[in-house]
Amino acid sequence: MEKEKKVMESVETDIKQEWLKIKLKTPVEYQGIQVESLDMSGMETLTGRDLNAIYDLYANMGGSGIIMQEATLLFAQLIASKVTGFPLELFYAMKAGDSVKLKNRVYRFFFLEG
Repeated sequence: MEKEKKVMESVETDIKQEWLKIKLKTPVEYQGIQVESLDMSGMETLTGRDLNAIYDLYANMGGSGIIMQEATLLFAQLIASKVTGFPLELFYAMKAGDSVKLKNRVYRFFFLEG
């Protein structure tokens, strides 16, 4: 019984991690880097300090207001840059559909997966 429980927990963890991986419909190339997918699982390890730094950067870059920053594309791009290590400019080069997919995934992480 205990073994089955551990297997189920492992499967649940794998499923949870899978939705944090985003396959891009259109790969992006930036300064010789070819990106076909984004692994956003690093969001799981973000700290309050990380978020404060991202909120400050968001405000300094002209992010709109202090309500629901997490629902904006700029915020999602800043989070993605932090957790993937890719430069922000790479996310600016993504096609619109992939950008919206990224934004929605970040929003889901912060507001729907709690």
